[in-house]
Amino acid sequence: MQNLRRIFKAVESYSRSVETRFGITGPQLWALWELDRSAPLALKDLAARMHLSPSTVVGVVDRLIAKELVVREADQVDRRRVCLSLSDQGRTLTKQAPNPAQDQLIKGLKSLNSDQLGTLSQSLGLLVHTMEADKLEAPFFFSEE
Repeated sequence: MQNLRRIFKAVESYSRSVETRFGITGPQLWALWELDRSAPLALKDLAARMHLSPSTVVGVVDRLIAKELVVREADQVDRRRVCLSLSDQGRTLTKQAPNPAQDQLIKGLKSLNSDQLGTLSQSLGLLVHTMEADKLEAPFFFSEE
């Protein structure tokens, strides 16, 4: 239990500090960070990089566009396709902000060997099932987005 609490506390503390300092949520920072690494991206490609569904990411993107941190433009090659990129303001914020908490979590998971990762996945799956949480929708840590 202590280790789970530590993980949740670390992500929660990090997300709160980012929101207080930069005025964006942890998921919004994660989206900005992914766009900074790979823009322009279609919404579905951004969602895949964030390991989330496009329907979950669309709300995050809409908020970032409203804050003028992201721009939505037609693809130069295929005008039917819409791509997302950082605005100048979004690029500046991304350079000042720390890496998103989700990145730290993913790095930690990638540092495990395949046996450790398999055991962790199996154990967490059993815990979720035992808690009857299989059907819960849980797209983000500590966010209402």
